[in-house]
Amino acid sequence: MTNDVRTEEKGKSRHRGSGMGGYSRAFRFARMIMILAVITLSVISAGITLADDQPIPSATIGYQLGAITAIYENTLDIEGRNYRLAPDVVMLDEHGEMFDPARLRVSAQVKFHVTKEQSNMIDKMIVTLPK
Repeated sequence: MTNDVRTEEKGKSRHRGSGMGGYSRAFRFARMIMILAVITLSVISAGITLADDQPIPSATIGYQLGAITAIYENTLDIEGRNYRLAPDVVMLDEHGEMFDPARLRVSAQVKFHVTKEQSNMIDKMIVTLPK
C-alpha cells in the first residue's frame, strides 16, 4: 500500500506544471502575449523615431536651396544672387524654431521661398548654420 501512495504522488507531480514550474496554462498564455507585445512595440517605436529629425518634405515644396555668400545691411547674396528680405519674413532654424536674422552667417545653408510679386524678395527661409 505504501508503494501505491508513492507512485500516485509521483504521477501527480509530473502533471501539475507540465514543465513550466507549476504555472497554469492561462498564465503561460498571458506571459507569451506580453512578450509579443513588447517585441512589437519596440519594433514599431524604432521605425517611428528614424524620421523625427527630418523636416517634412512637402513643407518646402517651391523652396530654393543655396548657401549665403554675402550679407549686407538690407540684402544678402545666396549663391551669388542678391535677395532682399520681406519686412515680415519668417525665418526658422532646421528644427522649426524661430531664427533671429542677426545670427545669419556667410556659408549658412538656406532653403528659401521668394514672393510671387518679386522674384528677389524672400518671405520664408529655413537656415542651417555650419557646425
